[in-house]
Amino acid sequence: MSDGDDAIGQSAPELGEDLRELLEKLSAQYNFDLREYKEVSLVRRIRARMTQVRAESVSAYSRLLDENAGEHVALINTILINVTGFFRDSEAWKVLAEHVVPRLVEDAADSRSLRIWSTGCSSGEEAYSIAILLAERLGAPAENYTIKIYGTDVDEEALTAARQAVYRTEQLKDVPDRLVDRYFTREGQLYRFRREFRRWCIFGSHNLTQAPPLSHIDLLVCRNALIYFTGELQDRILTRFHYSIREDGFLFLGRSESLLARSRLFTPVHQKWRIFRRTSTASRPAAAGLSETGSAPHALAEAAAPSARVQRALDALPAAVVVIDVNDTILSWNPGAEALLDIPTADALARKFRDLDISYRVEGLRARIEDVKARHAASRMDDVMFTRRNGEAVHTDITIAPLFEASRFVGVLVYALEATEHARLKEQMSRIAEQHATAIEELQSTNEELETTNEELQSTNEELETTNEELQSTNEELETTVEELEVANAELGTLNAQLEARSSELKRLDAYHLGLLNSMEQSVFVTDRALVVTSWNQAAERMWGLRAGEATGRDVMALPLGDATRILRTPLETVSKRGVPVEVRDVPYTLPGGEVRTAVVKLAPLHEGGGELIGVIGIAAPSETPRAGGARCR
Repeated sequence: MSDGDDAIGQSAPELGEDLRELLEKLSAQYNFDLREYKEVSLVRRIRARMTQVRAESVSAYSRLLDENAGEHVALINTILINVTGFFRDSEAWKVLAEHVVPRLVEDAADSRSLRIWSTGCSSGEEAYSIAILLAERLGAPAENYTIKIYGTDVDEEALTAARQAVYRTEQLKDVPDRLVDRYFTREGQLYRFRREFRRWCIFGSHNLTQAPPLSHIDLLVCRNALIYFTGELQDRILTRFHYSIREDGFLFLGRSESLLARSRLFTPVHQKWRIFRRTSTASRPAAAGLSETGSAPHALAEAAAPSARVQRALDALPAAVVVIDVNDTILSWNPGAEALLDIPTADALARKFRDLDISYRVEGLRARIEDVKARHAASRMDDVMFTRRNGEAVHTDITIAPLFEASRFVGVLVYALEATEHARLKEQMSRIAEQHATAIEELQSTNEELETTNEELQSTNEELETTNEELQSTNEELETTVEELEVANAELGTLNAQLEARSSELKRLDAYHLGLLNSMEQSVFVTDRALVVTSWNQAAERMWGLRAGEATGRDVMALPLGDATRILRTPLETVSKRGVPVEVRDVPYTLPGGEVRTAVVKLAPLHEGGGELIGVIGIAAPSETPRAGGARCR
């Protein structure tokens, strides 16, 4: 483990504070909140990025984020594990095709409209898999349907790849050949999803943990995205999913996500492959379209901007009062609303009500407001429960009334009065009644052995449930690790391909270099600065009677070249140290038959691109006149 790994792995208080500061920075500066991701997985991915950039501590990496404008993108891409594929877990998709898609088509027989949401869609394979299932089921009549498949993710690079819809052959390994031929067109070695089906898919950036959810969804697909979040965040996202999906719509999760096992929001269709149906609730009225004149917003602005006296009266009310115009813009938000709904007035005024998280934290509120807009009739919601950001549960009674000016509808007024204490007393009375009934039953009970056995069985059941939850947590961790390994394997494959390409290029250059040297008629040898031979061409083999394999890698002064070694020593050292060229004449060499001849050896310094001296190159050619005595150099 590197120093950076040690820093991540320890549990010292300083480290915990550094990590919290890093996560706060990502949330505040880059609007990416990771504070409710599972810590084990999050730390592992941050450790991987720190290793890549050689950051020795979390604080050092935090400074790197400040210095490098693009580093936060690289970190987020490292944390977001983009592991996906066409028809991933083929058995699950088979169940979806046989039991869910037919029901979706049947339900859409009248509206001829289908809305699908693929969250965490990565590079789009999942969204296009859904498109294939729908096209297979609908056949030719598909052109008469309005089909929208929303693919969302926070990784912009992955979304760009999804929009291009171009895939390699290995990415289509789980798609049957007949479907490849039907839904893809070949472009060289790549395959592109066909345009007539690609237009069904709309890809965009969306953060599950922060952005408002889509609505009126027939099928919501979220496979193995929730396993990276804490249980509390999973529960909140699940509530948003319940809001998004229409009555009797479907939810398709990944094989490692079992958070719906005890949820009352969804009922299982196929427990093994995590396919669920939204639990039936009171029907959600559709928002009717309103006919508005161009002056209506202005009229409402005047109506919602009361005199200072009326405004002071609104501010003094203990209840929450909110005024919303026909375009869903908030015109009034009194202190009571600020306190009850947990949103500052400055953050609410002039914003769209649908953009505030309270619009989906209070289940059904947004739909009820749209109903009042449509019917121009008041509506009431009693004992509505929602959760504040600090986790506190709040009960409230809400009245929604239409606002008119000169008989023209200009907006709605939302009046909410906290009823938490009333709900608490009601719950307490219910609990006392239950306790009283239990006491009567216990007095009437005469079978103490049965009671004891029942308690023991209950205890055993709780232990089994605890064990099951621990095993599920372990399974989620293993699934995360597998996906990380798949990413690492893909990266290693890419790196290996790059290394093979570079190796081939080096071999080609080496062959070119050797061919160039061997094509020269003169004897050529090259040494490094230590005078170790690095190149020895064929002409050198013939002149000096020494093969390249015998010369390369040896000190030139140690080669068996006779008097030539002694004569060339000083000139070679001069060139290697001073970097100036030297010409040496009358250097003796012996022919294979024993005849001694002389050569002219030109020694020149060898420089690299930057000008640094890296060796010596020697070029020898036979002298034009026979040897006439000792060698001389200049």
